[in-house]
Amino acid sequence: MGFVAEREKDDKMLLTAVGQINHGGSQVVIDDEQAIVVANLNLDAGMKAMIMSDFFLAHSFFNHGISFLRRGHWTEHYDLSLQLFNLAAKCALLNAEHESLQALIDQIMHNAKCFEDKSQAISNTITLLTWSGNVLGAIELVNSTLSSLGEGLPAKITSSVIKQNLDNTKAQLASLSDDTLLSYPAMVNPSKILALELFTKHFQILPLVHQTAVMPLIPLKIIQISLAYGMSPRSPIGFAQYGNFLALVRDEFEEGYRYVKFALSLMKKIPSRAYAGSVMFHANYTKVHVEPMQSVIECYLDAYLASMKSGNPYAIGCSYVYNTFCFWSGKELKAVVSSMKETLMESKYQKNLLVRALMLPTFRMALRLMGQSGAPQQDHDINTSDEARNEDDITGKQVLHLRAVFFVRLSQALIFRELDEARDAAKEYFSIGEVGCKFAVTTIPLFFMRL
Repeated sequence: MGFVAEREKDDKMLLTAVGQINHGGSQVVIDDEQAIVVANLNLDAGMKAMIMSDFFLAHSFFNHGISFLRRGHWTEHYDLSLQLFNLAAKCALLNAEHESLQALIDQIMHNAKCFEDKSQAISNTITLLTWSGNVLGAIELVNSTLSSLGEGLPAKITSSVIKQNLDNTKAQLASLSDDTLLSYPAMVNPSKILALELFTKHFQILPLVHQTAVMPLIPLKIIQISLAYGMSPRSPIGFAQYGNFLALVRDEFEEGYRYVKFALSLMKKIPSRAYAGSVMFHANYTKVHVEPMQSVIECYLDAYLASMKSGNPYAIGCSYVYNTFCFWSGKELKAVVSSMKETLMESKYQKNLLVRALMLPTFRMALRLMGQSGAPQQDHDINTSDEARNEDDITGKQVLHLRAVFFVRLSQALIFRELDEARDAAKEYFSIGEVGCKFAVTTIPLFFMRL
């Protein structure tokens, strides 16, 4: 039945047939050759389930596929083993099965034949470290991996280094029209593809610990690598960040807006939906300064939905920024609180302590504005005493979260005319120092001042 389903390209029949085989367990196969056939069927079924955005079902198929592998499979069936373990790890990350994810990563790192084959496991490890609050560990892994790829960043970032790279990038782009850039070939070098993925992750997590001097250099590096080796699905993110840098940092709004729009065009040109949500997310930062604010805010929701469909773990970040911007722009408070609750529940399910810690201060302020005080401790989907301790732990480690906390406290105190509290919060807020460039991940104070 499974072979018939594949021959007829009947996805429903394939999922049903493989599910029935899995129900019988590994004992239904009569020899090692048949076991490998069933493992391949599970691989195909899992990939079909991922296309349908059913990552629970996909994970089940990949795990069953692994269970049908025989002793010595990493030697005799290396490609099949690597595919099953990598895809199972991706689903485990999205399904918040972190213990399973770590076990799969350990197997890949132990058995992978080359550095490129370890790339997905390294990427998943960086995400897992960030979500758990170990941002410094994630940054260290990014830096060491980039150095191994020959794309390490300078140890000391100065304004002259940024200027030199900016001038070089502008000179390279000056003679290239949008149509020419859109016709660039696809990137095929695996080490460069991994480097671009690491650069985009690096850009997202650096503001969390106030290591922001290098941030302007990252989109310049992404563009330079893309021009030299071809466009990858990550290249549009670099162009969007570059546009944000020109518009929001250098006040070159016309040129910056051009590259933001180009990033969205390149996203549609490249046949991959995996990073569409990330491209849309970064493009919105300049758009919110150029286009009608209320309509652009909804683009963050579009970015969240695109990320959810493709299994992009950055979806929760899109949801956080969408809710925060909705709150500060004055959207109907009851709807905002309802959406925040969903984000908090999702972050709890994904064990993303960082997003929960960032979201809770604004959520508590929204509740107070509605006549309630504090987060509802009795609502176990929102907050518990253990999670409150986790929030305090994250607060002490992440500079970005401290800024968010004191900004919310300052705003809340001013609204309720609590001037002593406002003075204390303002003192704490400005004592921390500026976090990140204006185009960093969370520019809520800048956004608020634009209203």
